[in-house]
Amino acid sequence: MSGNGSLTWSVHLARRRPRQAAAAVALIFAAGAAAGYGFQSLLLGLLAAVLLTASVADYLFPVSYRLDETGMHVRGLLHRRRMEWRQVRRATKDELGVKLSPLPHRSRLEAYRGIYLWFAGNESEVMAAIAHHTGAEAARADVHPPVRPPAGTP
Repeated sequence: MSGNGSLTWSVHLARRRPRQAAAAVALIFAAGAAAGYGFQSLLLGLLAAVLLTASVADYLFPVSYRLDETGMHVRGLLHRRRMEWRQVRRATKDELGVKLSPLPHRSRLEAYRGIYLWFAGNESEVMAAIAHHTGAEAARADVHPPVRPPAGTP
């Protein structure tokens, strides 16, 4: 945490996997071209490409995080989200980041609620900040191992 009590960092997921990012961009262009050709409309082709880009914007473009005394703030190309510390009921950590949820138990709604904080080589600092701001409740984060396919599957 910096002297002002906040922790800031940025994550650019496409830089971690440039081949997948290139494939995603190629797929967006191909889908936009197919939509434009299929509907005989440049406008609909561009609209398809824009909507697909928006759906993967957090992967293709950098996302900035700030944890401060008021809560967590996430800023991406197309969105800004914030959650106050008092709203955090549970933290679920995996090897890539931690999901802070306002829900006290796992639920199907969890995909639409809460904020996922991607680590950027700063796991201990992020977890310490969460523990500092939420107390013992979220400091005891549920730790889930990465999901791996069963042995013998291709």
